[in-house]
Amino acid sequence: MGVFVWAASAPHAQRLREILAAATARPPGPDWYDLPATVRKLHPGGVRAVIGYGSWYADGLRKPSSFADVYLVIDDYDRVHRNALHAWLNRRLPPHVAFLWSPGDGHREIRGKYNLISAADLERECGPGLRDVYNAGRLTKLVWIAWVCDEATRAWLIAQLVAAHCTLAPVALALVPERFRCDDFSLELLGLSYRGEPRLEGWERVRALHEAHAERYRELHGALLDAFASATGLLEPAGCGEFRKRDRRAWEDLARTAWRLLRRSRRRGYLRWPRIVLTEPNLVDLAVSEAERKAGVRIRVTPALRRHPFLLGLPEFLRVLRERNTRERIRKEPGRAGGTEGQPPTSSGRAIS
Repeated sequence: MGVFVWAASAPHAQRLREILAAATARPPGPDWYDLPATVRKLHPGGVRAVIGYGSWYADGLRKPSSFADVYLVIDDYDRVHRNALHAWLNRRLPPHVAFLWSPGDGHREIRGKYNLISAADLERECGPGLRDVYNAGRLTKLVWIAWVCDEATRAWLIAQLVAAHCTLAPVALALVPERFRCDDFSLELLGLSYRGEPRLEGWERVRALHEAHAERYRELHGALLDAFASATGLLEPAGCGEFRKRDRRAWEDLARTAWRLLRRSRRRGYLRWPRIVLTEPNLVDLAVSEAERKAGVRIRVTPALRRHPFLLGLPEFLRVLRERNTRERIRKEPGRAGGTEGQPPTSSGRAIS
């Protein structure tokens, strides 16, 4: 992909590892282990680690419709996939997304979701050879290591989290203003997976993610900015807690590189939709859940829709997008909080340009 490659100095890298090791080992909630234990039973062989991410593992972000999300890091796709097509797709568009459903007939509810990815692909997608921001974008948010097969794997996982942050840091920095605060950088870094994927959530979700663990992000992202400035010379302190970019031409090149990556990520994101169609047996229930959970819009499920989901589902999908976009437009009218269309507001209320 040609992303900007840089390396933190040994002291800065050690500091980043320490912060991430503490964050990923924070005390679990009473129901945090439920899904990790379930998916390990489903795939008893070749599992190296389970990583919890998303609203289930973040303070104050759960909704009644929320469910747990985890990464299942494995050795080899052929050991866990009975279907050769699923294994092939997993290699081309990692991770493979699988849902756990409530039992019974009729409408079924999602009980959890897990992402299957090999250790080799996880390492690639956290480094400069990443093909999109799907995985690194999720792993640069606050995650929780639920289980590892040994301590060497834990150390390796922490190293991959550091790599993901270092890989995406210049991408996020290329999109913030010439002068910015740490919180501005945090919002843009957390928002990369929303810029780089077709998603139903709006930028208000990015703010909620940041506010839920603002102090943790300030500590981590402050250390990341210090590491980047020291290693590259492309940033300097500007006083009053702000940073200033140096070398305008270099940042113009970085911005072009960042947008190329994000455009490629969005294209690959659209390819994930037909993959879901090919691999998920409960498409209608999945669409209903995702529309309500992420866009706050209810889909009217009829017997005809269940019989002909592709023919009758498109009008419902377009309705969801219209209602979501209307809510976003109302939220961003003059006098209301938020940034400009398609952009996250910075910590000071300015739109990131």
